[in-house]
Amino acid sequence: MSCAVKISLLDYELELLPEKGVYWNQHDTLFVADTHLGKEATFRYHSIPVPDGSTAGTLRTITQMVQRTRARSLVILGDMFHAKSSLSDKTHEQLQAFRQLHPELRIKLVLGNHDRPLGTLPASWEIDVIPAGEFADGLAIGHEPENIPTSAALMLCGHLHPAVRLTSAVDQTSRLPCFWWHKKRLILPAIGGFTGCTTIRPTYDDRVWVVAEGTVLAYPNRGSRKSNQA
Repeated sequence: MSCAVKISLLDYELELLPEKGVYWNQHDTLFVADTHLGKEATFRYHSIPVPDGSTAGTLRTITQMVQRTRARSLVILGDMFHAKSSLSDKTHEQLQAFRQLHPELRIKLVLGNHDRPLGTLPASWEIDVIPAGEFADGLAIGHEPENIPTSAALMLCGHLHPAVRLTSAVDQTSRLPCFWWHKKRLILPAIGGFTGCTTIRPTYDDRVWVVAEGTVLAYPNRGSRKSNQA
């Protein structure tokens, strides 16, 4: 059983989902970042053998969130695909099946650095490409965290694939994906099932929620006034 957590950031009521999405109930909208669909097809295109199934698994995860939250809109915060070679016949079939499963779902895409070279997406997918910027009620959306509009109160974005290490006196875990609240930005973990991550070092003023074993947990912040990534 998965366990989400509801948070309030600058008076925005958001729900952090253990499947690595953010649900905004006020606008019936689900946000995800860095799906990197078709990445396994790209690796195979370059003769690198990798397991199949990451795209199907990512789409199943999104379906679970849509069905549980009953979201009417899905916003993908960039890097929906990994490369032009990701748009294989199988990826097309999987996206078409996802669309047929959610015919009433409004899907919007903010282009990420991996998406921009792809050109026009198939019309049958009914995906609206929208610019980064204000989404609603002063909340902005984008892909890269550095491109926050000056008028935005809060920005949802991706790109960094943030993660943290949990350590104790006797043990150290592998990196855990996390939601990272940093300088007016809530940076989402990568939802793609075949993606890497970047270890962050939160500052004193940051907030972090880790995703572990189907649960979202507040991360005890012991950060300093300065921050960097490792």
